[in-house]
Amino acid sequence: MATNWSMYGIFFFTTREALLAEQKDKNEKYNLRQSQTRDSDELFSSAISGGLTGGLLGFIARNTKAAAVSGALLFSTISAVGQMSFTAVNHRRQQWIIRKMGLDSSNEENQQEEEIKSSSLAARLRRMVSEDPIAMLPDWFPVRRISSDEYRMILNARREELVFEIKHLQDTIVSMNRREQVLLQRLHEESSEDN
Repeated sequence: MATNWSMYGIFFFTTREALLAEQKDKNEKYNLRQSQTRDSDELFSSAISGGLTGGLLGFIARNTKAAAVSGALLFSTISAVGQMSFTAVNHRRQQWIIRKMGLDSSNEENQQEEEIKSSSLAARLRRMVSEDPIAMLPDWFPVRRISSDEYRMILNARREELVFEIKHLQDTIVSMNRREQVLLQRLHEESSEDN
């Protein structure tokens, strides 16, 4: 049992760290400091990793899709709540250390910090809206944006396929008409011989 749980733990933390590394790369792309997005990145990574681990555990335990979905939802929720709790406790601990050391900042400094955070959030949202959402998707995602030339090539290839299919259908219709004419001619000859 311990081996099983350690394997699930390794899967959870490996997936979480991979997602955090991807988020870190995105932060560098947008010129954001790691401290600006750390809490949301950790929450997102923990929730997704918990969902994947729970889905895997549910599927292995019950071997049904319903168990995989319910396991993913349950473990995702547990991971998200656990990460939010850890983040809240960590912030409290940091505030306690600051107060204990006598480095407690004034309200003006706190307000300036909040303004900086809100402006960075606004700047981040502006960047996200101004950039192409498809370009923001990871490389492994099957959806990508294609250029106009690639789109024209795809349309031309499809048009050639349709022209070929239409020509084939026309040839088939002509062949069927010939057969019909031959059959009608034979029927007419047989009926004239009978008379």
